[in-house]
Amino acid sequence: MIINRDFEIEFDANKYIAHHGDSFKRLLEKPNIQAQFEMILDQDSKVCKPVACYDMFAIERFLHDKIELADGTRIGGGPVVNVVAGADELVVAVCSVGPLVDERIKFYSSQKERFKMMILDELATWAVDQIRLQLHESLTCNYNLKGWRTSTCLSPGESAWSVEEQVKIFKLLDTQQIGVALNQACVMYPLKSLSMIFGAGVRPLGVEGLSNCDFCSLKDRCQYRNMRE
Repeated sequence: MIINRDFEIEFDANKYIAHHGDSFKRLLEKPNIQAQFEMILDQDSKVCKPVACYDMFAIERFLHDKIELADGTRIGGGPVVNVVAGADELVVAVCSVGPLVDERIKFYSSQKERFKMMILDELATWAVDQIRLQLHESLTCNYNLKGWRTSTCLSPGESAWSVEEQVKIFKLLDTQQIGVALNQACVMYPLKSLSMIFGAGVRPLGVEGLSNCDFCSLKDRCQYRNMRE
């Protein structure tokens, strides 16, 4: 298993404000709200400590809606096989911004500072998505150097692929090394964490060049998709 902490997280205030529209701009006209917003961006956002762990697993065969790995693990459901079809390896990863964000959000909640809580929560969500994108891009570049292709990445729970499949991901990776755990309800801690997979191989793959957003059940009403694009 490989651990990577080399991620550049960027919070563009103008992009964030534009995403939230005119009502948010008017809210920022209040000096105390503007001050809180700037404080979260300048100080609290630094509690995000990006980290990811990942590993590659040889694919033995494809079984209807499941991928069977060389060690016998069967993982899949939903769009997984259609996306990864043709791959020789499955890349499995877990990304997180660390536990300090959860602690800070919990503190703001206890103090009923809902604006600060909302902003930090959204920035942390944005941050963990940046980790996912950067990791996929970095590994894709590595595979391309040896003439391999990569598929679109998928995360359990964001499409018809069940969130319960995270149990298998956490059996494949020793996520304790990056401080991420999974409870019996398949919820990750720290909360601002995500798991993902994608395929890699020498042949054309099932789905290449798209993003996980294209398979998400919330894509038509997601408030974050435009900000990412």
